[in-house]
Amino acid sequence: MTRREILEGMLQKYGETVSVKGNSMNAILRPLQYKSGASLNLPTDYYDTLHYLYTGPAAQKLCTGEKIQGAARNYVVKRADVAMMGGEELYVWAVLKMLAPDADREVYLEADSRKAAVADRYTVKCAQQSRAVSAWGEQEPVDTVQGRITYELAVENVQPAAGIDLCALTNFNLVAVGSGVRTVYSGCRWKDIAASGGAGNTLCSSMTLVAAARTQGKEAQENG
Repeated sequence: MTRREILEGMLQKYGETVSVKGNSMNAILRPLQYKSGASLNLPTDYYDTLHYLYTGPAAQKLCTGEKIQGAARNYVVKRADVAMMGGEELYVWAVLKMLAPDADREVYLEADSRKAAVADRYTVKCAQQSRAVSAWGEQEPVDTVQGRITYELAVENVQPAAGIDLCALTNFNLVAVGSGVRTVYSGCRWKDIAASGGAGNTLCSSMTLVAAARTQGKEAQENG
């Protein structure tokens, strides 16, 4: 019996039943703590009561943004990878976040119709250059005129795809996929980028973006 078969037997015996894209399997989910996630070099934001560490069968790969349905609650995949030993895939590990009904499942940067980077969260500030209209001789304005709307976004824990240089990105989109809703901030350019790293640590970046437009549309139900 191989190491993988032994581990899958343990998952079958001790794990709970979860569903990914309609496929049922057994996996172990436990709260993410400093001790359990120390070897993963995760941002400190992950060590709270909302994040869980997933261990599941190697045959079911996970992608960022996918939804996992459990017996008591639902989760969204924040990061995932395959653990290997001696060239053999043993299991899939993932960082999950408890999914609120109206929460975004996935946030990413899109360039040339491809996913350039994934992010944990974002905040957006909308500003409108409106002005008041006053009639001659009147002290109080009689109306307001709508001006140009601008969007400034702060994006945290940005993880670029392989071969992507965040500093080289121009005219890209920020996409937030929620429960049936897809919000796109298009025509983005970065205003500043801050990165923190160190020997043996995963590089984490945060970005401030300026977007030209914002659109919302329905997301296909099967998209994660």
